[in-house]
Amino acid sequence: MSSDDHNQDRDRDHANDNGKHERPGSKVAPAPTRGALTSLAALQAALAKVNTATIIGRSGKPMMLFKSRENSGTYGYGQKRTMPEAGSKWAINPTTFQYGYICFEGNKVLGEHLVSVSLPMPVLTELPDLGAPWQEEWAVDMKCLNGVDGGVEVIFKTNTNGGNKAIAGQLDLVRNRLNSELQKEPEECDGKIVPIVLLEKDSYQHAKYGQVWEPVLNTIDWMSLDGPAPAPAPAPAPEPPPTEQPRRRRVG
Repeated sequence: MSSDDHNQDRDRDHANDNGKHERPGSKVAPAPTRGALTSLAALQAALAKVNTATIIGRSGKPMMLFKSRENSGTYGYGQKRTMPEAGSKWAINPTTFQYGYICFEGNKVLGEHLVSVSLPMPVLTELPDLGAPWQEEWAVDMKCLNGVDGGVEVIFKTNTNGGNKAIAGQLDLVRNRLNSELQKEPEECDGKIVPIVLLEKDSYQHAKYGQVWEPVLNTIDWMSLDGPAPAPAPAPAPEPPPTEQPRRRRVG
C-alpha cells in the first residue's frame, strides 16, 4: 500500500470544512500592495529559483488529497473526505507553492518538513532519522470558484510521483506566465497569473500494483489574484413600442 493511501489522517488537526465559505469567485490572495509589475516581478524572482526537473507545515485549511488506488482514483478534502463536485473549477494560489519531505510509519505521520518554494529545498540528509524513509512532498493552496464547493479553500498535498509532477507542472506554467506578463508594456499587463484548473485524472500500469491513478490539474483559464473578472452587465431590455391611443368618437 502506497503512502498516499495513508494521507487522509494528516488533517485531523485542521479546521473543519462546515461550509462557512466566502462567496464563490472571490479573490484567492490579498491584492498586491505595490504596483502590479513590481509584485509580479517579485513572484517571478521567487519561482525562478525552483528546480522542478527533479520532481509551511500545518495549515488551517482542509487538506485535499488524491487516492491513487481508491475507487479508480478520487479527490477528497477535509476530515469527511468530501469529494469535489465533478467539473468544478479551482483557482491555484501561486503565492503558496511549497515543497519538502514527509515521513510515515503505517498510518502515522512521523514528521513533515515543507517550506515555501522561495526558499531552497530542504536537504534530505539533514532531516532527522525517524525510523522510516522521508518522501518528497509538494503542496499548494486552492480555492473552488463555482458549484456546491464554491468558496471552499484547501491545501492540496501529495507525495506521489504523479501528484508531485502535477503541482510542479503548475509552478512551471505560472513561471512561464509571469515571464510573458513582464515582457508586456505596463498598460498591457492584466496580472492574470492564477491558474484555473479542473481536477482530472489519468492512469498507468504498474508492474506491482496494476492500474495506478494519478491527479491531473487541467488548466482551462487564468485570472488575477483579485479574483475572476465580473460578469458583464446584461443588456437592458428594449422598451416596448408605444401603444396607440384609440381615437375618440366625435359627438354629433
